[in-house]
Amino acid sequence: MKSTVVVGYDQTPHSERALVQAAREAAWRGGSLTVVHAFDWISSTAPKTYVPAGVGATLERSAEHIAGHGADLARSRFPGLHVDAAVVPGDAAEALTTAARGADLLVVGNRGRGGFTGLLLGSVSMRALTQSCVPTMVVRGEPRDPHDVVLVAVDVEEPSDEVLDFAFAEASRRGARVAAVYAWDMTWTAEYAEYIGNVADVRQATAAAAADLDAALEAVVRTWHAKYPDVHVSHRVAHGAPAAVLTEATHHADLIVAGARHHGDGRHGMRVGPVAHALGHHAECPVVLVPHG
Repeated sequence: MKSTVVVGYDQTPHSERALVQAAREAAWRGGSLTVVHAFDWISSTAPKTYVPAGVGATLERSAEHIAGHGADLARSRFPGLHVDAAVVPGDAAEALTTAARGADLLVVGNRGRGGFTGLLLGSVSMRALTQSCVPTMVVRGEPRDPHDVVLVAVDVEEPSDEVLDFAFAEASRRGARVAAVYAWDMTWTAEYAEYIGNVADVRQATAAAAADLDAALEAVVRTWHAKYPDVHVSHRVAHGAPAAVLTEATHHADLIVAGARHHGDGRHGMRVGPVAHALGHHAECPVVLVPHG
């Protein structure tokens, strides 16, 4: 079955960037693109609400025009790509995540209509992340020359097959290399060593632990390199707070892939933790959160 990429589009500059990136992702996959526009609608049966006749039809026609414009734009940039347009009344985040059920990827901009200057991640994008059951990309950062690097955040204690498979497959499609990073915050050890008056022993223990982590990370990436031999891969154990380390690394990457655990049975979205939350707000390149667990 051909892959499907779903993108939210509302004619804002952020959504246009998301649209182009989503079309590119669909083309790389040899799949199709669905452009979704959600429009607010108050039902005439809502209590104490007067809805003038014909408003619903007018809103729907306007939504169809916006979605159709997005679909035409995607086709013009990627001739031959199969593109559908869809309009959905109601909440935008719910519309997007419902439309993306069963898709390979959901793509959103980092801000949409109603955002204010300085807003880092719009409420619709944030809610889409928490409600999505499929890999979800937030298109962040300014346009720039490619680095040909897909960055992947790895938990060496519980490496996620879903996260690693997505990162390596994405790198293979892009002709990029994978840079696997495990962030290890041991900044407290220096103060602790001075407090107990045993600096040399603590440093030695820290160095030994770092070497063990490096070996574990190398073993993880070696396994996935064997599955994707065309993908060059590097790895490093970085010292520092994970959110800060990974955000800094996005300055030199085209994409960062991280994991987010499923809610419950996997049909109710993702739990966006502090590291994923920080990336969604501060990364200098697009971010993909892959549900797992």
